[in-house]
Amino acid sequence: MTSLATSLWDRFGSLTTADIPEGVQTIARQSMLDWFGCALAGSAEAGPRIVREEFGGVPGPATVIGQGTTTAASHAALINGAAGHALDFDDGNAVMRGHPTVPVMPAVLAVSEELGATGSELLAAFVAGQEIQARLGRIMGGSQYRKGWHTTASIGVFGATAAVGRLLAFDSERFGIALGLAASMSGGLKANFGTMTKPFHAGMAAGRGVTAARLVARGFTANPDAVVGSQGLCAATGLPEARLDVLDDGTWFTTRTIFKYHAACHMTHAAIESAIRLRAAVGDDPIERVTIAAHPDLMSVCGIHRPRTGLEAKFSLTATTTFALLGIDTSDARTFDDSTVARTDVGRLIELVRVDTDPSVMPGTSTVIVEAAGRSHRQSFDTNAPATDLTVQGDRLLAKFRGLATPVLGADATANLIRHVHNVADLDSIGVLGETLRGN
Repeated sequence: MTSLATSLWDRFGSLTTADIPEGVQTIARQSMLDWFGCALAGSAEAGPRIVREEFGGVPGPATVIGQGTTTAASHAALINGAAGHALDFDDGNAVMRGHPTVPVMPAVLAVSEELGATGSELLAAFVAGQEIQARLGRIMGGSQYRKGWHTTASIGVFGATAAVGRLLAFDSERFGIALGLAASMSGGLKANFGTMTKPFHAGMAAGRGVTAARLVARGFTANPDAVVGSQGLCAATGLPEARLDVLDDGTWFTTRTIFKYHAACHMTHAAIESAIRLRAAVGDDPIERVTIAAHPDLMSVCGIHRPRTGLEAKFSLTATTTFALLGIDTSDARTFDDSTVARTDVGRLIELVRVDTDPSVMPGTSTVIVEAAGRSHRQSFDTNAPATDLTVQGDRLLAKFRGLATPVLGADATANLIRHVHNVADLDSIGVLGETLRGN
């Protein structure tokens, strides 16, 4: 048996909530609630609607979030994954090099409903999937991302597969086979950022994770060395030889989750925060020039200078900084609409913004310099570090969640969902989660 699968499954294959520290459980619950809000609000977007129309007609037990319907588990994971990433408002993890919850939670939710799992089983499977995909991201994610892979999909498929394997009580042999099958289902390209395809990547990873694990449960075969072995995923994509010694140092990588409070690519957030802080200093002075100092890697992700659509604006460092300087609320998902991009004041200011790349600037940090009325104003911000005060983080996420979920569910159901997630480990059945998420 491959040492990769054995190393991962020895630690996480039998994980229970009793094994998970309370702080890790807290962050996991925050991730669930945050993603549920993103999926509820994202379900109304055009991309998820198209995916739902294509895949939602198959009968099954799994919730289609925000739609009052159910479908087959793999289809629900695909649909909900696309919805949960449609706003690009869901959490991130620098170890995984992607969005950690969106590939895993749709798969866990769908199969948990299918199996009639308890809340404790759902929570343990979710954390197992998060931890395993983070470790695979640690091996492959940095190199993959730089080469143009969307690691939320290419790494996330392994997290989804692992989480479902935990629900299905896999042993290490079946997990290794499922890992091998998932390696042939890994994909997603950064070239499609700014289009409906980016959130589809996340749904694709979740749905494929369900499919991979369920096929293996039926006896399907694959090479357990298809990730790091000869002619496996690492070799085929030109990645360095995997270092398996970095797989387990006792860390819980769920604690490295970073939540988003702006509905755009995370790499734009440091500049947004800097620009928000500069507004008071600039006041009503006419802006003459704006300079953003950022790491060169940002330009391969959010380098669209003059976006044409709201989706493209999410991946435009210049546009998001312009929005913030104009006082346009980037925490409101409705901001990223074609009409905002078409505003005259946005078009005028965005032409005054330039990006100076500097490899000495840490990714996740940016400095914004605004020249106005003959004066220069400078502000820097760092979005790299996860929060240390989980209570404060929880309060911010509750406010964000209510803003996303209440228009879809109403105030009472939103409050019920908050309560169910807070007490998820004590739920005898997750049926109440699905019922509330459907909007019934």
